[in-house]
Amino acid sequence: MAKIGFIGALCIGLITASSPATAQNVVADVDQIAAILESEGYQAKLIGEKDDRYIKTGMSGYNFLILPFDCDDAGENCKSVQFYIAFATETEPTLEAMNTYASRNRFGRIYLDDDRDPVIEMDIDLEAGGMPKELFMDNLAYWEAIMVAFAEFSLENDRK
Repeated sequence: MAKIGFIGALCIGLITASSPATAQNVVADVDQIAAILESEGYQAKLIGEKDDRYIKTGMSGYNFLILPFDCDDAGENCKSVQFYIAFATETEPTLEAMNTYASRNRFGRIYLDDDRDPVIEMDIDLEAGGMPKELFMDNLAYWEAIMVAFAEFSLENDRK
């Protein structure tokens, strides 16, 4: 039996310690994501047919969608998900206000949809093996913060 030496044994120990067999990354599978959300205490309603399904969930008093993207023809093997919410406002923000908001906020893509409702989206790349659950939940917490901030911006004219 060959000797691997201290450095080799250390490297093997690090590889083994950093890749537990029981850890499963989050991928762009709506069933898996819905189960994770429910295990973390969120409601997660699956909507649609097998090849066109998405999740309706909510936090901080706002309902939003989690939409799978870049899927195969059967609606499987998706590569990313998008967090999405539109706000129906009585007085929509101006394009100038939207541009100012966008220039001051790094995360979240914003626009006015066809009904001139303010929308914010955030994409999560889950291709190439996905990401650990902890990182997915961290992204979800970040989404919550930017969603709430954008809701306050979008609805501020309705409160005046």
